[in-house]
Amino acid sequence: MTANQVLTKQPDADSKKDSHRLFGPERRKLMKKYRALYLFLVPGAIILILFAYLPMIGMVMAFQQYDPVSGFLGSKWVGFDNFIRVFNSPDFGRAMRNTLVISFLKLIFGFSMPIIFSLLLNELRNYRFKKTVQTMIYIPNFVSWVIASGIWYSLLGDTGIVNNLLIQLGIIDESILFMQSKALFYPIIIFTDLWKSLGYNTIFYMAAMSSIPVEHYEAAMIDGAGRYKQAIYITLPALSKTIVLLFILQVGNLLSAGFDQLWTMSNLAVRDIADILDTAVLRTLTSGSINDLSNGAALGMFKSVVALLLFLITNWIANKLDQGSLI
Repeated sequence: MTANQVLTKQPDADSKKDSHRLFGPERRKLMKKYRALYLFLVPGAIILILFAYLPMIGMVMAFQQYDPVSGFLGSKWVGFDNFIRVFNSPDFGRAMRNTLVISFLKLIFGFSMPIIFSLLLNELRNYRFKKTVQTMIYIPNFVSWVIASGIWYSLLGDTGIVNNLLIQLGIIDESILFMQSKALFYPIIIFTDLWKSLGYNTIFYMAAMSSIPVEHYEAAMIDGAGRYKQAIYITLPALSKTIVLLFILQVGNLLSAGFDQLWTMSNLAVRDIADILDTAVLRTLTSGSINDLSNGAALGMFKSVVALLLFLITNWIANKLDQGSLI
């Protein structure tokens, strides 16, 4: 059984029996035998508790008129007043619209392009060239958005390489303010996000392709199937489970349009179309008003609840369609 099949294996008639075995004597014996390996989980578990679970205590601020001096126990309880105030704010509608637009554009292009690129990369027969290309597109993943934004601001600036090249080729007469243009901002955001994440997302599909038996391709060649039909009828079906699982994760992050990217690449000229929920939360929390701490917590909680619902709904649909699920 391949790794892809193991990850996406559906529950069978013995699933209840297997669930009991997870905490049975066999499991305890294995944990005792490999206790040294289980110790490697301790640092990750500590980090998860400190940075993922303990901060959840702060969600109580969303239902309080939070006062840092009084703390959680001494602050006044206001119920859903903070949510009502946030939803009635004009900034909320704008941030929500921008978040959905950017997220859907990233879902369309950022999700499909790694699949297409992986299929094309898999067709390369020169192993050294294939690995070189894969390494080159993976390098931007290690560059933080702070540095990446500086690079693209330099390239697309009025005296940058792009403008100078276009002027020398006679395509334009004067420099274009790419980063200050509302018409060009979304294409730049999608392109730079794809530039940075393409190599990382490709890894998942290339790993799934490596588990496809070579005999399938050999049998298809004997039947007269060309490279195109092999990709359509062998490679893509083998990737279906991986595609669905990654799609579930991406839909769950639909309200996370990319805080790091939008915060570092936006400016006052494009704030109207660049302000998303995450940047609105940060701007609210750092505005200096005590009440804004509660408003920011309410906005952040709303975003988290919607993201969880989207994840559960997408996961449920995929499970019903027998395409694998995460839970």
